[in-house]
Amino acid sequence: MTTARKPVLLTGACGSIAGQLLPALRSHYDLRLLDVTDVDRDGHRVEGVEVFDLLEGDRARLEELCQGVDTIVHTGYVRAGSPPTYADERRNVDMTQRVYETAVQTGVKRVVCASTNQASKWYEQPYYAKLIDRINTDDYPRPDTFYGWAKAAYESLGFLYACGSIGRALEVVQLRIVVPREVSAADFTNRPLKHYLRDIAGYISERDLQQLFVKSIDTEDIDDEFGVPFQIFYGVSGNARTFWSITNARRVIDYQPEDDSEIKFAAEIAAMTARGDHAL
Repeated sequence: MTTARKPVLLTGACGSIAGQLLPALRSHYDLRLLDVTDVDRDGHRVEGVEVFDLLEGDRARLEELCQGVDTIVHTGYVRAGSPPTYADERRNVDMTQRVYETAVQTGVKRVVCASTNQASKWYEQPYYAKLIDRINTDDYPRPDTFYGWAKAAYESLGFLYACGSIGRALEVVQLRIVVPREVSAADFTNRPLKHYLRDIAGYISERDLQQLFVKSIDTEDIDDEFGVPFQIFYGVSGNARTFWSITNARRVIDYQPEDDSEIKFAAEIAAMTARGDHAL
């Protein structure tokens, strides 16, 4: 007997995070893809993308696209200027609010949202100063850029929609992804060692990133200790040097990362820490 695959809608389907997720999502789910383009950053066409503007597109069409969907995986992002301004990032907050609202109105059960450690990035200052050893998801958000502020706003809005005070309780998971790319020592040749070790601590491999999203979609019960279906998880591998705690991800969704940057990049780490600059 064939079991029907869970219908999942992926926004920002041509972006870099989505590109890492697509192999796993395509194999697990009945997948619908949305983006403002159907080509990725390398100019390759992404099969199956419906070209749609989440921020400005027709509301009726968006509701139609969400009908019958179990979970929305929201990785959509309107690229901002450099540095991002409040006005730039406000557009991303508005877009994410539209995703939440449409999910509630169309009966979508859950939204899994790509957030970032930037929602709490200020804590890296006391970390570098050796005043703290680790940050947890229940520490108060402390962004230090408008980009990080927007991600913290995603999270706060997500809780509002999850707690049920404005209507049906929407299940919401926020994934604070840290370093979703391979870490190359060559990129840190003229930079302080602490910057390299920070990325080593925050690294998440592609297969661990896929596992984190899949388990965030599939885990039936994501209620917090107060019965609210809302969780924030840090997106890092099982790194020996990690600064970002994944204790709650292990407990709530049984996240079991397979990779450790300390092992994967062992030779480069040894060479970098032997440089002698001690710029910690």
